[in-house]
Amino acid sequence: MRGVGELPSANLLVPMGEHGRPHTTGRLARRLAVSDATASAHAAALRGAGLITTIRAGRSVLHRRTELGSLLVRRHG
Repeated sequence: MRGVGELPSANLLVPMGEHGRPHTTGRLARRLAVSDATASAHAAALRGAGLITTIRAGRSVLHRRTELGSLLVRRHG
């Protein structure tokens, strides 16, 4: 079985758990050295799998791991 870090979209899961706060799409993109559009597309895949939640806060979009996403990172990270 591959580790979480070997799955492209799953690379976003790890930084989302840092400091217990949600992250913007831009921040995730910078952390992973990808474009905002790429980070957004991967976030959509993770959201569809139930691994993250996304909320809009003004002009920002904030992403946070779900319990399922955190479990995946703990078990396979």
